[in-house]
Amino acid sequence: MDVDLRALHAELLHRHGPQGWWWPGQEPFEIAVGAVLVQRSRWEQAAVSISALRAADLLEPAALASAEEARVRELVRGSGFPTSKPRRLQALARWVLERGTAATALSDAELRAELLGVEGIGEETADAIGLYCFGRPAFICDEYARRLLRERGAVVPASYRAFRRAIAPALEQGRFSVAELAELHGLIVEQGKSARRPRAALLR
Repeated sequence: MDVDLRALHAELLHRHGPQGWWWPGQEPFEIAVGAVLVQRSRWEQAAVSISALRAADLLEPAALASAEEARVRELVRGSGFPTSKPRRLQALARWVLERGTAATALSDAELRAELLGVEGIGEETADAIGLYCFGRPAFICDEYARRLLRERGAVVPASYRAFRRAIAPALEQGRFSVAELAELHGLIVEQGKSARRPRAALLR
């Protein structure tokens, strides 16, 4: 894929300013929970569910893993997919309890493979958890990145996996730190949101 990610990072940083450790959340488990809840949903909906879990003292791996599924379902209903998301959250909580500490010693590829083995964690969610919870290098090949790169003339493969493979040489050339990758993701999201704001304002 013919794209200069360093130049893109510099351009977006100049336009939007530093984003820092972008993903919302007070600690790693909350971030991972948010990554599951936001699947096919809006962040505002996920945030409401996270607040409900926190108020119920379930925003902690052991408590969430042992909670009644019906209780979790009620708390996160606003994030959509009321049958699958509670199961996925509890599967994540069990994995964190059983493997979270040991996972820090795994290689990047091994950690990603384990995350992909957890029910409901797909490739984008695995990369987000790896980057923001475990500090592993990853470029989040989400719809914001796909749209931005296509607007700039890049040929972006249709599938997440193919996109990830195609962007790998540009990432290697850019030699980003984990913190820079997190900021680049935040900058791409901010660019995507800002590009849509004028249109949204006209629809009000």
